[in-house]
Amino acid sequence: MYEEKFIAFIDILGFGSLVEASSQDQSIPEKILAALKSIQPEAIHQEAYARINKELIPPGELERVMEVYTAMTAQMRKMIRVTITYFSDSLVISAPSDDIISSQMLLDMLAKLSIKLWEEHSLLIRGGITIGKLIHIENGPLFGPAMNRAYHLESKLAKNPRILMDASCIEAYRKIQTFELFESYLQQDGEFYYASLATAYRHIINDSSLALAGEKVLEPFRRGFDESHQRVNKLIESANDEGICSKFSWLSQELKSRLPEIRPVEPDEPIIQS
Repeated sequence: MYEEKFIAFIDILGFGSLVEASSQDQSIPEKILAALKSIQPEAIHQEAYARINKELIPPGELERVMEVYTAMTAQMRKMIRVTITYFSDSLVISAPSDDIISSQMLLDMLAKLSIKLWEEHSLLIRGGITIGKLIHIENGPLFGPAMNRAYHLESKLAKNPRILMDASCIEAYRKIQTFELFESYLQQDGEFYYASLATAYRHIINDSSLALAGEKVLEPFRRGFDESHQRVNKLIESANDEGICSKFSWLSQELKSRLPEIRPVEPDEPIIQS
């Protein structure tokens, strides 16, 4: 009955504190609602398969482009075997281990989701990814040894705002040659590998499908990465909890470490000035 699947268990950091603060600040419930909509299955699927760069589309053609975009993402969802469940501030994404496209799409979804939550809602994620026996039915049962392991990686071992991955999970991914494009999403830490907000930017800019579209598409991501340093430092200054401060400090160092690894702008592809 069990299937062999890649599974990611993801938790939104600081969400509980945000909910507590919502009773005193009436603007927070709206922010919470927007963040939760971002992790709904439909939103994640649509964001993962394609990206509309509205600033590059003539106004008269936008409506038609959106129609094609909606039809394409609907068709892609039928083809991609990624299952998504969310509850409260947690998210589970899984894909069959023998489905190359779907299992790699899981990582692509996480990279884009982490950037989206950070840029639009100033939220960070922590998680665990593994491979193993699992039953995961959308809007239905979710259990298995792989679920237990992914939750353990997130809750006990990841500690900082990163997604921790078993070495066995990476070994399974690396059996497929096309996984080379996702190496930039990973960083090794002892026996484990991890993905962070910084490696998500590195992957999107260096190796993702969006990188093929050129600098007009990549410029917002480059700007988002550059601005993240300052945003994180401000959060460190305002943090009144030692545990929270240590997580932001870790991320600050992570961003600095990944900076030299970001592919520079190509000389013949000037960035659009904002």
